[in-house]
Amino acid sequence: MITLHPVSFNNTEDFSGTSYDAMSRDEKVQMIDESAREAHGGAYFQMLAVYEDENVVGFTNLFAHSSHIISIGPEIKEHLRGKGYGYLAPIQTLEYAQNRGYSIAVAQVREDNAASIALHEKCGFEIDTHCLSRHGKPIRIYIKRL
Repeated sequence: MITLHPVSFNNTEDFSGTSYDAMSRDEKVQMIDESAREAHGGAYFQMLAVYEDENVVGFTNLFAHSSHIISIGPEIKEHLRGKGYGYLAPIQTLEYAQNRGYSIAVAQVREDNAASIALHEKCGFEIDTHCLSRHGKPIRIYIKRL
């Protein structure tokens, strides 16, 4: 069973094996501070550590697009992928968001990211539309009622 806990300065060593590890110390401090304040760029933002027992297996974040619409961003440590955490973390994060009053989740997924496409569809997301990202890459916009 996994649990979600707000990220703290104690978690910085747990970023190993994730994309967060490449961030500078100042960027990590800013991200953790914004999570503690639950705000980034004037919108609700929170980052949660994903635990199994006492071990951090990854992270997930929530970002509000409006008072009812949220997006989530799970990331499981590379060496722990394929063990089911990538499915359990978003499911629990979506429940967490619903308990905070959000009713719709959205996601942008690159067309060339088969693993993310499969995950979103397994989690019950439906394709809303296909379009291009701001970088000109084909993406799918997914939506899910919570």
